[in-house]
Amino acid sequence: MSTNLIDHSFFFTPLERDRIAHAETFVDTRPGSLVTVIFYPLWLAMSRHVVPEMVAPNAITLVGLVSSMQSYQIIGDHYHVGKDNLGNFQDQSPILLSCLLCIVSLVCGSLDGVHAKHFRSATSLGDIFARVCSSISRIFFALTLMEAFNVSDLHTEWYLLMALQLVEFNTVLSRINADNLKREKAKNLAYHLTYCFRDSELSLLILCALIVRLVYPDTGFYLLFASNFPMYTFLILVVLSFLNVALLKMKRKYKSGIALCLLARFVPLYKLLPLYHHSTLSVISGALVIALLSIEVHVSNVAGRRVHAAVLFICIGSVFNDLFSIVASVLYIIGMLVDLSYSTRIPLFVPVKNVFCDGVFDLCHAGHKSFMQKALRHGNRLIVGVCGDEDCENYKRRPIMTTEERVNEVQLCKFVSQVIANSPVTGVTAEMIKRYNIHVVVCGTEYDRPDDTFYVIPRQLGILRTAPRTEGISTSVLIARIRAATDADVAAKDKLSGTSVVKEGS
Repeated sequence: MSTNLIDHSFFFTPLERDRIAHAETFVDTRPGSLVTVIFYPLWLAMSRHVVPEMVAPNAITLVGLVSSMQSYQIIGDHYHVGKDNLGNFQDQSPILLSCLLCIVSLVCGSLDGVHAKHFRSATSLGDIFARVCSSISRIFFALTLMEAFNVSDLHTEWYLLMALQLVEFNTVLSRINADNLKREKAKNLAYHLTYCFRDSELSLLILCALIVRLVYPDTGFYLLFASNFPMYTFLILVVLSFLNVALLKMKRKYKSGIALCLLARFVPLYKLLPLYHHSTLSVISGALVIALLSIEVHVSNVAGRRVHAAVLFICIGSVFNDLFSIVASVLYIIGMLVDLSYSTRIPLFVPVKNVFCDGVFDLCHAGHKSFMQKALRHGNRLIVGVCGDEDCENYKRRPIMTTEERVNEVQLCKFVSQVIANSPVTGVTAEMIKRYNIHVVVCGTEYDRPDDTFYVIPRQLGILRTAPRTEGISTSVLIARIRAATDADVAAKDKLSGTSVVKEGS
């Protein structure tokens, strides 16, 4: 029953989950941000000496999100400065606290990736969670900045927040379109250009603006908050968004769904509907829905599916009720993350510890599965290497089951998170340990000896552990039983028919 509940999910099919679980993490593939490159020695030193290994990268990311929300809450509730008391330090203290919280958020936004890379705990689910947190924290960063500069016009807030979210939405679409380019040089150039407007750079600019406001209270940045600049920026990004959607290589009806979601949120209803109540809640609602759409487009691209129908429903429903859109967006994101964490066996707030074991696993039996269970005690994700047919034949004998059959059998074991087909029978290599972020290698107790050559590398690295085999059952024992049962069955049939095929003493 539990397996059926896991397989039949509201969010993903088993194949879509598998694509996400085995997607390449962006920690190793994306270009380094300006903030990360400049302060990388500091982030690395903090990861080594300040933040312990037991702290998950996602927990660091979450601290950054909470800091951005707290920054807006402080400046929104306590910063009420007029022209007569701009220089009063006590009245400027909320901006100072907001600056400190923005620094914490900025540090966490860069430190999480460095920490994941240093301890080799990066996961595809961690990439999705980081995108969720950055999309939401961007909203509160912008609101904090507008509160600090006393921007009270809700229309200006709406245009600026929507424009800021559309920047992220277009970067997501541009990366997908860049991956579809045929020429490798053009693909790399387009891919790197999409990383020019990342959260770390935007957060740094907002922090600098807050510091300027703190040091020079009369500074206004009137170009950003006055005239028609926010509206024109928004309109340009709207056109760019529809152009990027049109360039997507997917079925027209799927692109139409994304375009409909955009259209539902791009129309400023406060100008069209006289009964529409325009407030800060509606501003946050519109920005959060675009954030949800950006997240969903990215996740759908990784999973190889269309945008979920629930997101379309939330985007259209948000036109009529702001509270509904906020609650529905948060519930959808939480449900999606919990579903992926549970089904892919990737923990969200516990550091990932990958355990590796390998073998032939021919006629996979209870002894093999018991060994996998014992191996998993050394971590929380089990990676199993299955040796290929040719390597096994050179090593011992050709397996009865093919490589594909043995891989499928091992994948169905509930303890296994990932299977590596055609794993080398000669032993675990340093390249494998680095590529698959292996923290612990587990082998049978019979290999725990100094002259063993199969596990030399993990033994030298100090990551080798042993687990006992199950007595009384093995593949050789099963093969002997099958042969004995077959011979006995043939002999019984021969006795009934009066003939003998099985020779005496065979």
